[in-house]
Amino acid sequence: MYKLFSILLIFLATLSFTYAEMKCAPGKCGGGKCGSAMKIQGDKKVYKGNTARKAIDIVPRTYHCAECNMFVNDLDYAAELVEADGTTYFFDDIGCLVRWMQKHPSKNAVAFVKSLDTHRWINAKKAWYTRTDSTPMRYGFGAHEMKRKGLISFEKMKHLMLLGQTLRDPAVKKSLLQP
Repeated sequence: MYKLFSILLIFLATLSFTYAEMKCAPGKCGGGKCGSAMKIQGDKKVYKGNTARKAIDIVPRTYHCAECNMFVNDLDYAAELVEADGTTYFFDDIGCLVRWMQKHPSKNAVAFVKSLDTHRWINAKKAWYTRTDSTPMRYGFGAHEMKRKGLISFEKMKHLMLLGQTLRDPAVKKSLLQP
């Protein structure tokens, strides 16, 4: 009886999960084995046809982050990446964009971030970044169009992000936020 109950429980548990096949785009990261979130049927993670290769104004809760799968809610920290073919990926946090770019390198992609100071979509590589913002994934990087004291370049932000030196690290958080 116990064995039958266990088998039934396992069966019911498997029915409650929905599986989706995750595949990377052709030519990306060796045949779709990286496990990053890509377009799932009926889910908005990718916009195709952006041949102008410009940032797309989006409505909150319309697209999911291509890296972490959360809804893009807070446009102040949103990012987009447009491939040469016009395929556009959306990110809820600038840190997610950096993580995704590391897994999916592309020389022809253009990345955009929403600027906190001018509220415009700007080229991510030309932006300047804070390290102490309260961002959706708690990485802490906020983009600015205008350079000012204390802001860091895209390359410095990317380096810190990939080293894990973000607000998610308690030691980094303490050193950056102490008075």
